[in-house]
Amino acid sequence: MEGMTKIINSLMARPDSVPFREPVDWRGLGLYDYPQVIAKPMDLTTVKLGIEKGSYKSINDCADDIRLIWNNCKKYNQDGSDFYNLADGFAKKFEERFAKVKAENPSLDEEDLSHAPSLEEKTKFSHNIYRIKQEELGVLVEKLDAKCPDAIDKSTSDDEIEINIDAIDPRTFHDLDRYVRSCLAVPAGGKKKKATAAAGGSAKKQKA
Repeated sequence: MEGMTKIINSLMARPDSVPFREPVDWRGLGLYDYPQVIAKPMDLTTVKLGIEKGSYKSINDCADDIRLIWNNCKKYNQDGSDFYNLADGFAKKFEERFAKVKAENPSLDEEDLSHAPSLEEKTKFSHNIYRIKQEELGVLVEKLDAKCPDAIDKSTSDDEIEINIDAIDPRTFHDLDRYVRSCLAVPAGGKKKKATAAAGGSAKKQKA
């Protein structure tokens, strides 16, 4: 996590990072709708403390929280506003520095892929399947069928495929999880996804 700490410190050192350094004081600023709009507030100090406490299992988990800072700001503020543009600039700068950290430390990605996913990671993955597009779900199933076919139960019905998340090996799981999160990282209006998730580490996908 040393590389992530350096990124955080460099971002916090920028004079224009003030809005992102501490939790948004929505009460003091009179932003009473903030808790309704922003489900999970995040800021640079909170991320830094998380790193120091060992709260992140991987650099990618840490990166997700950092991205949340910019995404929250862009979600709450109008497109084209000063705060929106500031967050957009920080987001681009972060991605440049994060890519450099990963390029300089390729073993970090290997470590991320090798650890067994936690129940929380499996639950998030199952929930996120609801949110991606139908065609993206099709790609996910194709990837899974190629890498871990035993995790797919095609006998449930003619129009549905059940995915047994517990049967997916760690490397494949993390690869698929990154794919799903990359799909969600691009804001798009698309149609409602036809997907259902089942408890107990499984999810179901309707065929197109």
